[in-house]
Amino acid sequence: MPIATPERTHRSIPVLDLDGAELERLSARMKLSLSRADMEAVQAYFAAEGREPTDVELEVIAQTWSEHCKHRIFGARIRHEHPGGVIDIDGLFRSCIRAVTDRVRARKPGFVAAAFDDNAGFIRLDERLAACLKVETHNHPSAIEPYAGANTGLGGVIRDILGAGKGAKPVASLDVFCFGSPDTPSDSIRAADVIHPVGILRGVVRGVRDYGNRMGIPTVTGAVQFDPAYIYNPLVFCGTAGVLPLADIPKQVRAGQILLAIGGRTGRDGLHGATFSSASLTTDSHEADQQAVQIGNPIEEKKVLDLVLEARERGWIASITDCGAGGFSSAAGEMLSETGGEIHLERAPLKEEGLVSWEIFLSESQERMVIAVEPGRVEAMQELAEVFETECTVLGEADGSGRLKVRHHGEMVCELDCRRLHEAPQRNLVSRWVPPDWSERSAGGEAEDWGSVLRELMADFAVVSREPIIREYDHEVQGNTVLKPLAGATGDAPQDGAVLEIDGCRRLIGLALSLLPEWGKTDPRAMGRACVDECFRQLVCLGADPERIALLDNFCMGNPDDPDQLGSLVEAVLGICETAEAYGAPFISGKDSFYNYFETEDGPVAIPATVLISGLGVVEDAAHVTGASLRPADGSLLYLLGRGQDRLGGSVYARRRGQAARWRIPETHPEEHLEIYRRYHGALQKGWILAAHDVSEGGLATTLAEMAFSLVGGLDLEDSLGRKDPAAELFGEGPGRIVVQVREEHAGALEKRFADLACLRIGRFTAAHRLLRAPGAGIEESLETLKEIWRNGLKPYY
Repeated sequence: MPIATPERTHRSIPVLDLDGAELERLSARMKLSLSRADMEAVQAYFAAEGREPTDVELEVIAQTWSEHCKHRIFGARIRHEHPGGVIDIDGLFRSCIRAVTDRVRARKPGFVAAAFDDNAGFIRLDERLAACLKVETHNHPSAIEPYAGANTGLGGVIRDILGAGKGAKPVASLDVFCFGSPDTPSDSIRAADVIHPVGILRGVVRGVRDYGNRMGIPTVTGAVQFDPAYIYNPLVFCGTAGVLPLADIPKQVRAGQILLAIGGRTGRDGLHGATFSSASLTTDSHEADQQAVQIGNPIEEKKVLDLVLEARERGWIASITDCGAGGFSSAAGEMLSETGGEIHLERAPLKEEGLVSWEIFLSESQERMVIAVEPGRVEAMQELAEVFETECTVLGEADGSGRLKVRHHGEMVCELDCRRLHEAPQRNLVSRWVPPDWSERSAGGEAEDWGSVLRELMADFAVVSREPIIREYDHEVQGNTVLKPLAGATGDAPQDGAVLEIDGCRRLIGLALSLLPEWGKTDPRAMGRACVDECFRQLVCLGADPERIALLDNFCMGNPDDPDQLGSLVEAVLGICETAEAYGAPFISGKDSFYNYFETEDGPVAIPATVLISGLGVVEDAAHVTGASLRPADGSLLYLLGRGQDRLGGSVYARRRGQAARWRIPETHPEEHLEIYRRYHGALQKGWILAAHDVSEGGLATTLAEMAFSLVGGLDLEDSLGRKDPAAELFGEGPGRIVVQVREEHAGALEKRFADLACLRIGRFTAAHRLLRAPGAGIEESLETLKEIWRNGLKPYY
């Protein structure tokens, strides 16, 4: 039953007579994170209404217009200055990301079932089923409360999938973390109350672990990046994939339908979460913003999940969405945006007494969904909720008025025009990109002990095994994980992504991802191109059809009001769009997180522009699933598909030699790469490919070592490999390259298939030893030794 609230639950806030400076101060005092221009637009709206706003109305507008919810940087008009001149962009999302997707969808009709108009985008699996994927960030909460922030980050994205269409079934999760280096000296952290990277690492991993495992959803892939730039602002990306019948994707709220609140109760946890995530962190954040961090309860969410899936199967759900950022304000605001309607706050079940109106409406307490049903379904839904031991309350109704009306104990505490509420003022911004002064390295000029360099790179935090983290997660629950994050003969060798069977479908889905923040520090456009290429390439490696791959874009950056930092974002967007369009890979969803900078005693520290590209690919047949670990086929041959480059910028090798910011970043050649991927897939369909692994962090040498970590044999590489320019050949990280293992009887056919493309035989598998031999570079390393170095890198810290 609802708990009684105080007699006076809202108040009027005078704004009509305030000047610009006073409006700014009001925004800061109420933690609205609205600019002067925003507040002046609010003032003008209520002047036209002829009244002062309530605190509830100001909070609703602030949440709806927040960067976190409205993505106003991606909707802004931007004048971008770069070496090629000046370009005017009317919305990065509309003019770039959506425009590319629209053009690709026109080329591939029917592949994308829905994009950008729901909690997640869908691709068609077959004539009956669709798959979806959504990735969210929970950066600020995880910085001040790592366990709870990451815990509810995963819980929130699971609800995104549950609220996609009329209720998709979550089938797998992924997680991507960016932390400061775990060996960071404590005395080097230049701000009070900042949690050491090891504390962040342990709290975040366990938070995601406890939510996903208890929900019974496998965590099947992910990544961890370490960089000093993330000490003050760690990044926590959580993603979930789902499956839904195509017939259940469309949904609509109509006048007369009833809005039900199901799941958890409403409390004070998660207040101002959306606006808190739309501002920078300071040394005061750990104390002042604790209330913005939600408290998770995965068991309650599991009950909600089961209830929603059952109700959807029975055809009772007209529409559904989750209570994410902004709570009921966001959920009801979105669901009633076309029709308008009325919400009754006194009906909401509460965790505690004394919540005032805006706290109930804006709270981001977890495990809550809002469902629209026909009036005749209410009683049946409540009876079903009793079966699943969760709560189901009539929260309000859609009425066709076009206005969002909120009552509390009979008093109107909020009444806003739905159309105006969702029309935040468009921002006007200036960005610029000035490339660094790159220096040309002397090809082949370095003379080093290349075996020692290989050992050094295998111990680098960018390369070392994530096994201690991966083992925290159940990646096999639900029983559909075909390709696991660690595989090979010993069950602990790295893979390029994951593949899942789908119940009731012959086809499978592949999941992969890429982020290259080191590249973004000096060439964000190249970073964007390479991230799309790497994600796409990984999906192709593990068996996905290159014609049936869809992408998600997630952006994190520092201060978008700084033209140079915004310029990095613009360049990255241009890079991902160029490459995605060339590959025919539509974007189906995305998210952004800004103001990832921290005010230290030495000034602001911002993260580099960071792009996460995630991918969802269709695997036509289970026979196409290919792992990255070598098969015990004595005498089989290794080929490198794709041409190398002498550019070492962005590589682990360059960073360890202090040249990361000076050497040029490798180029991506989409047309050439795509043709390689198409022909690779054809070879895979013919059964020629025993194993395949993409060349990424650490370069070709680490790729070969990782493939051999199944320890079923050794590698004898060609004498020519590493002889001319060992650093570039062995440790360069240029895009577009795949190492494949084929039986000797298929070698001629493979070479013929790639006759006019880069296809270089680089070595042979042998069962005679367990060494990695590259005589051209003087390398003869024990694979057991390399693997021990690689496996033990994180163990002292986790």
